[in-house]
Amino acid sequence: MDELVGHYTAGDEDIRLSLDRNLVEWVRTGELLERWLPAAPATVLDVGGGPGRQARHLLDRGYDVTLYDPVPKHVAQARERGVPAYAGDARRLPAGDATADAVLMLGPLYHLIEADDRARALAEASRVLRPGGVVVAAGLSRWGRILVRAAAEELGDPARHRHTMATLRHGHVEGGDSWDEVAYLHDPGELAAELTTARLHDVEVVGVEGPAGAWARRDPALNAHALELARAAETALAGASIHLLARGTKG
Repeated sequence: MDELVGHYTAGDEDIRLSLDRNLVEWVRTGELLERWLPAAPATVLDVGGGPGRQARHLLDRGYDVTLYDPVPKHVAQARERGVPAYAGDARRLPAGDATADAVLMLGPLYHLIEADDRARALAEASRVLRPGGVVVAAGLSRWGRILVRAAAEELGDPARHRHTMATLRHGHVEGGDSWDEVAYLHDPGELAAELTTARLHDVEVVGVEGPAGAWARRDPALNAHALELARAAETALAGASIHLLARGTKG
């Protein structure tokens, strides 16, 4: 947790999310939330909601949103946006049972390396949901990592190759030299299984950026093409995305 807080305090997630190179991620996430979330004014908990960009967007659409994040800088940035924001850990939510219509987890699962921690976070999301409520959870795709390497022309780097292949086998390997290399990477089926184990039903996992998303991040002129491909291939090529998004419903 200290490493996570230090990473996000040193950087600026708010600026990252606003860059053209991340437009496909932002647009596609918004499309999927519009598809999956109950209608406003539903109560939404944005768990690990960062600086509150998504929460502010939902508030403006009429949702009742509360944000929890473990990074003090993020809580302060969200409050500056007018978002009700509090310190909180996805594994121990300071919210009562059956108090939300939807829970967003658009970051916690890839920062929780251990399977038990991810299970606790999803169990907490299920606990605070009312019957019929939905969890929307993001994961990093371990197969999308190959396309990220290809777009960066790094497939020929022996060290990167060894790290990538080990990550494909295990989801996480110590020793990466960037933050996303030490995160947990999901297989789509594994992410679906984790939501099912949390007693969520009607589970669906789709790709966010699609098979061209890694190239669009390097050349935003490709954003329109990447978006078209992402929509067409969201299920058949889910694992080719940088990010996965999963939806599950509480029975």
